[in-house]
Amino acid sequence: MKIMVLGGAGDIGSGVLEALCSMNVDTVVAGDVRYGAAKEASDHLKRVGCNCEAVKVNAIDIESLREASRDVDVVVNTIGPFYRLGLPIAGNLVRLGLNFVDVCDDYDAVENILGLSGEAEKAGVTGITGLGWTPGLSNILALHGSKLVGEVEAIDIYWVGSAADSKGLAVVMHLFHALIGKVPMYLGGLWTLVDAGSGEVEVSFPDPIGRLKLYYTGHPEPATIPRYVKVRDRVTVRGGLTPPWQNVFAKFLLRALNINSDAKAERLARIIHRVEGVFRMGGLKASALKVDILGDNSRVSYVAVDRMRRLTGIPAALGAVKIAEGKIREPGIKPPEASIRDTEEFLGELERREVKIVKVKEP
Repeated sequence: MKIMVLGGAGDIGSGVLEALCSMNVDTVVAGDVRYGAAKEASDHLKRVGCNCEAVKVNAIDIESLREASRDVDVVVNTIGPFYRLGLPIAGNLVRLGLNFVDVCDDYDAVENILGLSGEAEKAGVTGITGLGWTPGLSNILALHGSKLVGEVEAIDIYWVGSAADSKGLAVVMHLFHALIGKVPMYLGGLWTLVDAGSGEVEVSFPDPIGRLKLYYTGHPEPATIPRYVKVRDRVTVRGGLTPPWQNVFAKFLLRALNINSDAKAERLARIIHRVEGVFRMGGLKASALKVDILGDNSRVSYVAVDRMRRLTGIPAALGAVKIAEGKIREPGIKPPEASIRDTEEFLGELERREVKIVKVKEP
């Protein structure tokens, strides 16, 4: 079993590499355009007993990807921002006949990647898009909870991130992309567009997160979950940052600077990234996810608090291993809730790797 991680030298990519090493994968490959950084990540894992290789690869260049992926069984793509890079990389993987998982967290990119499913079926490629933290773990918990409550009225997903728990320009770009313009939600049994940053609610999380105000953000779950889980009323995603002043500051910047396009948002993201250390000060090295599933007569909530790279990297690695082992084999590209139907087994695998998911069932 040989699995390559694109962006393997990055924060999330290195998290996927570490997870794969813990799953006894025969060979893992850190693929990155920055060979020196990939080699450093590979050498670190070798020192702890992992058979890890490093390779220089430009995933946008199909010939570079072809050369780097020889003898690879599955590829995990962690290169963002996905609204710009997700589709071309997925397209290259399909054309090369490579099974893959990605951690795409942008709603428009997931829709475009799913549009490659017919081509993937013809090529015999199995792909899962959006298998990370949110989307990913959120979709699986939504599906799992829907089996417990009977007819599903609503699924509400909440996430909290922290600058102290992540690094990288792509993370900042994704955040701004999710907070500008209109974003998709499933409301009243229909797909609709809402203003990003609206829909404020207060949500409680376990310590050390606490109670925070969260807002509508552009994520893929409302676009995909209703296709595979029968939901009568709504599927929503709200998110925010901790400490809370960062939410206020981000919304102020977007409004004051009239950031209404990805081009403008990327310029702002580069400025923010250069002083990112300021935003990490006083922050928590933790991120959180909460999924509420409401049925006619009951409600189930799941909460997970952990490092972002673990919440994202471990589900992605598990999905890649299941494809490599032939446990997920149907050709085509699907979201997590359509690919991982045995949610109990998957969540059990996460628990064995100390991803703690707390279930609260309410009458």
